[in-house]
Amino acid sequence: MTVFKKARRWAGDLARRAAFAPLGRLHRDERGAAMLEYAMVFTVIALMLMLLFYKMFHVLTDYFGMIAFFVTWPFI
Repeated sequence: MTVFKKARRWAGDLARRAAFAPLGRLHRDERGAAMLEYAMVFTVIALMLMLLFYKMFHVLTDYFGMIAFFVTWPFI
């Protein structure tokens, strides 16, 4: 291996280490991990409640719409 190839390889390794060093530190940093887990659990529960309210709204709308329809019949 020539000197130029070694220098180029060394420069490439140096650049790669410099580029990925912040990512390595970020990967090892565990601050805020518990807060993120709580936020994810809260998000899942909130989405389930939104789906439940959406379904119940349509069920109640149909039910009271049916009652209003029956109340308007003239022969009851």
